[in-house]
Amino acid sequence: MQNHLFLSNDYFDITIYQYGRQQCQPHHTFGPAMRSHYLIHCILSGTGIYQSHTQKGNGCYPLRAGQAFLIEPNHIIHYSADGADPWQYIWIEFDGLKAKELISHAGLSQDRPIFNATSPDKSNEAFAPLLYILDHPELLPAQIMGYTYLFFGALIQHSSTARPLPRDDIKKFYVQSTADYIENHYHEDITIEDISRHLGLNRCYFSKLFKKMTGKSPQEFLITYRIHKSCEYLRSTNMSIADIALHVGYPNQFHFTRAFKNIMNMPPNQWRKRNQAKTINNN
Repeated sequence: MQNHLFLSNDYFDITIYQYGRQQCQPHHTFGPAMRSHYLIHCILSGTGIYQSHTQKGNGCYPLRAGQAFLIEPNHIIHYSADGADPWQYIWIEFDGLKAKELISHAGLSQDRPIFNATSPDKSNEAFAPLLYILDHPELLPAQIMGYTYLFFGALIQHSSTARPLPRDDIKKFYVQSTADYIENHYHEDITIEDISRHLGLNRCYFSKLFKKMTGKSPQEFLITYRIHKSCEYLRSTNMSIADIALHVGYPNQFHFTRAFKNIMNMPPNQWRKRNQAKTINNN
């Protein structure tokens, strides 16, 4: 199994959490369970079954090499490798402002989670950028992000269900302006009312627009941004947890620790021990 954490928190259109490659054992199974972020698994060889559970019912998809499957956050899923011909797949876990848009552009959703290429040879082209990242662990964060965009571009280009998206230029402007405002003021005691007032929008309308465009509420995005910034301090400084909390807009350390654990699935002290060690080992 090959597994890599992405330790840069400077990118918010697409936020990468980790990526990897696995040759599964016969009948290797994950779930039933939920994930906290989006994942795409690209099958290189072998076969298996993916099951998803949605409001519209349960879907069961027998899959083979050349296909890929999408996992959306907070939905119950289950997948298992074939007993005779277990699959090998590569995968990437991600989120971000553009995540929902790119997935939709490829024609994927929780109700239509399977990627099929326009022709058998095109799946290799679609998976190639992600394979390149895995085969070149020396890549810099900016290079990894570049190949990640190439991966999404190839996925869209070669998807048999790809579809054009409405322009919505003014709505995209509001989303980008929100991200810019949060980037400049995340360390202050800002509220969603402050952001909507800055944009000249009604708070309720702004919240619905942002959720529709990104899949996240403005509050969720603000919290995620603050936690990602705190990871930079945890990894690269010896500042106390209380001081880091203050630096990212949390006067109350308890509230910060609770929010951090909700996003990163562990308390900040534990995350610091793991990731400072990884940084040292990678240098």
